[in-house]
Amino acid sequence: MRQPALEHSDSDSDTESSNAASPPYHSSTSRLEPSEVESVESPSPTKPRVERLRARQALQSAGAKKEDEPKLSTHSHRQQRPSAAILGCLAAAALATACIGWWLKRRKMKHKTQDARQLFTKCILAPSQAVMATVPAPPLLSTTFITTAVFGIEDLTPDHPTAQSGAESNTGFSSAHAVQVAILAGATCIGRTHTSEIASRMADPADRRSNPSEKNGVVGITASSAALVIAQQEADFAVTSDHLGGARTSAACCGLYAYRPTRGTVSRAGMTLIAGELDSVAWLCRTPALLPRIGDAFHLPGKTSETELAKLIVAQDLFGLWGDDLTVACTAALIGAQKWAGDDVAPVSLLVYLRDSVPAARPLMESDSAEQLMAAFGKAGTLIQQNEFARCRAEQAEQVQGNADTAFQEDTARVSGVDGDSVAAAKQVQAELHRAMHAALSTSNGFLILPTIPGPPVHHSASTDELESFERRTYELSSLATLSGVPQVTIPVVVPGQPVTSVSILGLHKCDMRLLHLAAKLGPVITQAAHQVAAAMAEQEAAGDDAQEAPEPGGSRRTGKPSRAESFKAKANEAFKRGDFDGAIAGYSGAIQADPHNPVYFSNRAMAYLKVMRFAEAKDDCDSALNLELNVKTLLRRGTAWLGLQEIESAQKDFKHVLSLEPNNRQARQELKALKEQEAMFADDESRIVNGTAEGLL
Repeated sequence: MRQPALEHSDSDSDTESSNAASPPYHSSTSRLEPSEVESVESPSPTKPRVERLRARQALQSAGAKKEDEPKLSTHSHRQQRPSAAILGCLAAAALATACIGWWLKRRKMKHKTQDARQLFTKCILAPSQAVMATVPAPPLLSTTFITTAVFGIEDLTPDHPTAQSGAESNTGFSSAHAVQVAILAGATCIGRTHTSEIASRMADPADRRSNPSEKNGVVGITASSAALVIAQQEADFAVTSDHLGGARTSAACCGLYAYRPTRGTVSRAGMTLIAGELDSVAWLCRTPALLPRIGDAFHLPGKTSETELAKLIVAQDLFGLWGDDLTVACTAALIGAQKWAGDDVAPVSLLVYLRDSVPAARPLMESDSAEQLMAAFGKAGTLIQQNEFARCRAEQAEQVQGNADTAFQEDTARVSGVDGDSVAAAKQVQAELHRAMHAALSTSNGFLILPTIPGPPVHHSASTDELESFERRTYELSSLATLSGVPQVTIPVVVPGQPVTSVSILGLHKCDMRLLHLAAKLGPVITQAAHQVAAAMAEQEAAGDDAQEAPEPGGSRRTGKPSRAESFKAKANEAFKRGDFDGAIAGYSGAIQADPHNPVYFSNRAMAYLKVMRFAEAKDDCDSALNLELNVKTLLRRGTAWLGLQEIESAQKDFKHVLSLEPNNRQARQELKALKEQEAMFADDESRIVNGTAEGLL
């Protein structure tokens, strides 16, 4: 009776031992079989013989049936066994996949961390308990930062007596002013890059560092190690140096924010100088919200208010100077600026203005073109940089007095001086560029938006000509802020599926905090606009449709047969909307020739002249329009032209005239307020310019 069950148990002994935790089949069989046998083999003794025979027959019948049951049950069990095995295999496969994925992720993160940590030497310079307990909390509390090799960090012994409040720890000590300020503001220094900050080329064939934001792209020049560490989220920000665009270029290539303050506002004490007067403390970070906190920590100048409206000037000609690689960045900057500032956005042709305002650049130009003008600025910056670099290395060589290492000696040997005449010509360009940029920004009390780099970072495998061209144009763009001494913030334009690019905002001298707050708010707006532009371009490309630019809201196309003057005006308006201000000027000139008694044509041409910084012509057209008709818009435009001509009293007179006609006019109120606030600063800057020294200019 039990033999079939025993046969089943023996045949599946291995399986049963592996499934001891769930024995539903054998447990039910062991309970069922004895009860059935007992009920059949225990008939009542009072039953007659016939009944006992019947019972024996029933027993035999039950026995035969019982012989089949285990076989049937075994068959049924064997049908269920593959299902359980399959489930077990699937579970094991899922677990193995998860383990492999976890291992690969850990390996990738470990490799990433190793790559980042190979770029800096770890240390801990933490704020003191007194600093951490300060009320209100320091602006950089609970943040971490790294420094570059130009800032010294000396070792400390546990019993090292230090009077440097807030910058003491068991593992390091720094006498550099910028590092001290950051620690006193609550930040903890976790390391210093150990790569050289002196780079002669954009791409080194031996450099195999990977760019996390642009595959195979170059990572910049100086401060590139710090940029990679911040991009890989090893620290919150970096304290570094910048001379001719090192920090700004590296941030742009790695998708980071960077800031170079107004020259002279942050002490360089304890910092090894590379390019002398061009050197400045600079910062790198990933998030824009950290920029104003850094500014607060370093007590940067410039008042700001939450209700202040900024006027934005977009250097549209620079975005298209070297091709269409910056189309997304330019369009995003325009859209973001318009979302933020509304009508207070002015696309301008900056180079037309600089060509007339910086005549000292002409001897450095091979031809009269926009490209050659930018090349002249780059040459001037490079000449001053080389001269300062040679001077700094000579001073450092005297200090080490034969104790220099091989790398230092090789760097010093490469340095070649620049003749005095070339340096004098370059500094003349510097002085005139300072005046021109100051006038352009102070005219509208606004900010200038321009590209940080000429396009996406070129690949390491690019040709020598491509690398040199990218490097040269990057220097040219960086020289605008470096030579003029104005503050600059870089904003990354990172869109999935698109090459990384960057735009920059230049502010007025000593308006650093205004610029930092603007970047913190405008940065995310530009990023969002870049995503929208990239998506729209992808849709157009997928549809194969060359979409034409839609008319602006509220715009309309003229129909019928307008007069000859109105026809010229319509074409000029279209050119103005496209940013073709030279074409707009030609169109309005045609309208004026056809109808010289219409004040609208003069006023519109004056606005086009303002866009290309031709202030004298704009002022003359406003005079002609006002002689024909008194108009508030024309008065405002003439006031702006007066500012461009540095006729402050005449500008104030026109703005006050506007308020007499419209007491609540916002632009006139803002212009008068800005002139009042900047009056003292203008006097200080002008006195420095008169002194004639480059140090005084910046």
